[in-house]
Formats: sequence, structure tokens, C-alpha cells
Amino acid sequence: MFRLDLPASVTLLRERHPSDESPASERIEKELAKIAPQLSVIRRHIHQNPELSGQELATTAYLRKQLTAAGVPHRVGPGNRGIITETAASAPDAGPVIAMRADIDALPIQEVNEVPYRSKNKGVMHACGHDAHSAMLLGTTLALHRVGPFQVSWRSIFQPSEEAGRGAMEMVKAGAIDGVDAIVALHVDPNFEVGKVTITPGPRTAFCRDFTIRIEGHGGHGARPHLTVDPIATAAHLITFIYQAIPRQTDARQPVVVTIGAVHAGHASNVIPDTAILEGTIRTMSSATVTATCKTLERLCDAVGQGFHAKIALDFAELIPGMVNDRRLSSLIGEVATRMLGSKNVLSAEQPSMGAEDFADYLTAVPGCMIGLGVKRARQKTTPLHTATFDIDETALPIGAQLFAKVLLECANLNFSQV
Repeated sequence: MFRLDLPASVTLLRERHPSDESPASERIEKELAKIAPQLSVIRRHIHQNPELSGQELATTAYLRKQLTAAGVPHRVGPGNRGIITETAASAPDAGPVIAMRADIDALPIQEVNEVPYRSKNKGVMHACGHDAHSAMLLGTTLALHRVGPFQVSWRSIFQPSEEAGRGAMEMVKAGAIDGVDAIVALHVDPNFEVGKVTITPGPRTAFCRDFTIRIEGHGGHGARPHLTVDPIATAAHLITFIYQAIPRQTDARQPVVVTIGAVHAGHASNVIPDTAILEGTIRTMSSATVTATCKTLERLCDAVGQGFHAKIALDFAELIPGMVNDRRLSSLIGEVATRMLGSKNVLSAEQPSMGAEDFADYLTAVPGCMIGLGVKRARQKTTPLHTATFDIDETALPIGAQLFAKVLLECANLNFSQV
């Protein structure tokens, strides 16, 4: 039987379950054991060659090469980005169709880690663990394909553009979840050590709406601002008003975070530019709060524009809904994880994150659940997501691959018409 290479602090439960003893389960575990040493190789290749959202051509080609070599039927997503494997049909006693999803894009961050697999692409880095997600799902896909039909049908989705918030919907439109009964995903979590998982029933991530503010002023010499309409001064006041006014106009029982993450203006110290551009994001736990916050932003832009005689245009991106894990599916996954890792290593009372995740776009059509996978090295400082120092303990990779497979097998016993 395949044994996970876990830290000494993690004790596996000795309890077994009928599905764990099934011939299919034993065959899958044997295949995962063969593939396990390759998971870090796959992850490191993807880590060294990161691509931004919308540019995942080489990553797609690499994954496609592995799938083709293994004989896994699949098709490439729109624009030659992303992959959808063909549904692997179940045995004659047909069960549900379960999709498994991993994201493949990277972030515009310059990596500072001094490791052999450091990013080769300047200013681009897998700082959110998508390299690990892809490696785990690829390993699971190869193992399942080698085993052949069993009591549940499955499909793998390697999704682009998660960081841009549009990739899931692109794949949905491409038919990724047509005929699917449920979908599951893993996301690395550097706040927890290897061997721990988090499963949160119900709301898991925030509603997200990004925005761009374009401020049109009238440039001139830095020594004579009275002859200009200064877009930088306008932007500074607008940012301050946003950070002050929105918390005071929102019910404190309804969390909201508004962040301006990018400011673009000017090229010289003594020249007032004509324009300034702000890019930001809204995160809340309800669509109503998003709507109210957008209206407040509009009022603030109008008021500041009038005060500084500037023209301010505010554009909103599409709303990414909050991700809500299906409760019955979450419960089933919790049982599987508990048998694998022990009850002390399965956490289920985590507060929803104010982060956003476009996995939510799948969940508007089918029930699903995203599982948090601990990747922190024991007794080492946490390296947060979306930072230049982010990295993982790769002993988490075989845990994630096996969790994918065990959850898939267990889903054969769940009636999705009642979910």
C-alpha cells in the first residue's frame, strides 16, 4: 500500500473504510506510489517557467505533452490555454461525473528565493501555488487513467487566468463542466504545516470586483501647479477619501475591504502629468455590500473630480462571486481526510477568507468544494501567498494527489440529485 511521506508530527489514523480496501483504491494507491517521486519534478518545471494570466501557452504545452505521452484523451482550451480531459467513463454501473480542477497561471512578482528551481522568467513567479496544484492534479490524472474504469466517472480541468478572475468562466463556456455532477479543487495554504487540511462548509471566499479609475487633468511645470489640473494631487485625495469614507458608510457587521494596488502617473520629478490611473479591488462577503460600495466609489469620484476640476472615469470589472463550499460534499471530504490524516489534522471551522477565487464560477452551476492543503515547513516561518519569498514543502504534493483520488472514489456514494 502507498504510504505518505509525512512529518513525524502527523499520525495517520489506523481506521480503514470499505472504499479504502476496494480493488480500485488499491490499484490507484499503487499508481500514485509510482508517480509520487515525479510530482516535485513536475512542480519545479512549472515553477521555473511561470506565465501570467492569458499567456499560459508553454505551461499548457508542457501539460499536454505529459497527457499525450500517457494516452490521456484531452482537448485544449480557448486560445491554446488550459486543458480539459475527456470524461473517463465509469464501469457499467455508472456513477456520477466528478471534475477536478487546478489553476496554471502565475503572478507578476520577482522571485527572491535562492533555490535551484527559481523562476527563469523575470518579474513572473508562481507565488500562489498554482505550480503545486497543477503537479498534484497531473499526478492524480495519470494514476486514474492507468487504473481504468471504476465506479465513478471523472474529468480534469487545468485552468488558465485564475489570477485575472476570468479563467473559470472561460472554461465553463468551453464546456468544462458540461455533464458534471460536482467539482473539487485543492489550494495550498502556507499557514498550516504539511499533513493538515482545512475544509470549510459554506462561504469560503469573498465577492470580488476590481476597478480602474482614470483621472484626466492638465499637466505642466512642477513649479507652477496653479496653472495645471494635477491628477496626482487628485489621486492622493481620492485614495484618502476612499479609505476613510467607505468604512464609515458600511455597516460594521458587513466586512468590506477596498485596496488601491496600483498607481500609474508621471515620468519626471518636475513635470505634472496629464493623467493618473488607479487600479483597485473590492472584497466583501455579500453582493449587496459590493453594490453599495460601488455606488460610494462613484460618489467619491464625482465629488473629488469636481473639487479638483479633473475628469474622473470609473470602470468596474465583472463581479467574481463569493465561493460557497457545498456542505454535504464538504462533510464527505472531511470524512475522507480524517481517515487519511487523523481528526487533529483536519480543520473545519476556519473563518471565510477575504481573498477571491474564481473557482466560485463553477459553483454557480454545480456543487463543489475547495480544500485547503497545508504546505508549511515544520518549525519555519510562514511565507505568505503572493509574496516574493513564497515556497512550499513538497512533501505535501503526494498528500494532495492521494486526497484528490480518495475523494473521487468516495463521491460514488453521494447522490448529487439531493445535494
